[in-house]
Amino acid sequence: MKGVNLGNWLVLEKWMDPEMFAGSEAEDETYFCKGLPEEEKQRRYKKHRDSYITEQDFQYIAEAGFDTVRIPVPYFLFEDFEPFIHCYEYLDRAFEWAEKYGLKILVDLHTVPGGQNGTDNSGLCGICTWSTKKEYLDITLDVLEKIAERYGKKEVLWGVEALNEPMCSDTPLSEYMNIQMLGKVYHPEDPEMAKDNTNYPLSYLRDFYRSAYDRMRKYLPAEKVIVFSDAFYLEGWEEFFKEKQFENIVLDTHQYLTMVEYGFGEDRPIEKYENYLEGLEKLLTDTAAKVPTIVGEWSLGNSMTGYEKAGEDEKAEALHRLYMVYRKAVDVCDGWFYWNYKLLASEPEKQVWDMRTCLENKWITID
Repeated sequence: MKGVNLGNWLVLEKWMDPEMFAGSEAEDETYFCKGLPEEEKQRRYKKHRDSYITEQDFQYIAEAGFDTVRIPVPYFLFEDFEPFIHCYEYLDRAFEWAEKYGLKILVDLHTVPGGQNGTDNSGLCGICTWSTKKEYLDITLDVLEKIAERYGKKEVLWGVEALNEPMCSDTPLSEYMNIQMLGKVYHPEDPEMAKDNTNYPLSYLRDFYRSAYDRMRKYLPAEKVIVFSDAFYLEGWEEFFKEKQFENIVLDTHQYLTMVEYGFGEDRPIEKYENYLEGLEKLLTDTAAKVPTIVGEWSLGNSMTGYEKAGEDEKAEALHRLYMVYRKAVDVCDGWFYWNYKLLASEPEKQVWDMRTCLENKWITID
């Protein structure tokens, strides 16, 4: 699979479309919604959802050479959980457009009640309380079952991802990525709510995956894939995947240079990135030989040094050089999805996150 994410359509991320948040100090979708009058909220969401992704975008994606789209959806997909507005009608449209243009769909549950990782992409900055209430778990499992029931028999459905980027308390990266560290970057709007922050262990996540599998497989035919995020612990899933009740499951790993380049030092020439990506290729090759694996998110986002005064042609050459090494790494997996299809942000450093801009500038090529 060669895919692209449709992020910031049904799950908002402020950095990808600051204009949507105009007049609001909120950093996440939850408090953005809470701060808007009802009529204004309805108006903004309708305008955004009607225009951000349209049928023409599906045509563009197919003609560009991609074959699959990964669509992040919220837990309020089917019903209004205060203060949110449901959005399943737009996912219905996506299935119609995908069928028309020959694309497959991976539906990705991107947010859950209470937040699963404390970042803006969970819809709730600085808050990670998903594991603290049975009600939150029940809502999560219910929406996954409804997704499977509503879309499971559709030809264009490739699979359903149970949860985006969970962060556990007992992985090798937990000290860096747990909620205490994230709290320094993603500040909670409500400090009282943050007092209940609880990072859950891998055992909790694996139990959730077992329950999610059972609830979805009731409706998903065997040929439809169920995807589990690696929780930023790529090496930790071989034994779990051997459990006999699982059929047609895939591991999703997210591989961003921006998450590792802090270890490159202040001097970050392209060679350091290439050396890292060569090591990543070996790691992905080893993992993919043991369990079916996709790279659900990756991009050319980086902080390379040495090109500050370079011309546009030289910068473009460097980005394409980086892309080719990156592609060599992710191509060892069963598929990959670039993040993201589009951004509505003007800063030059964000351009590499917009697949359309990357294609137009030939920083990336699809073959």
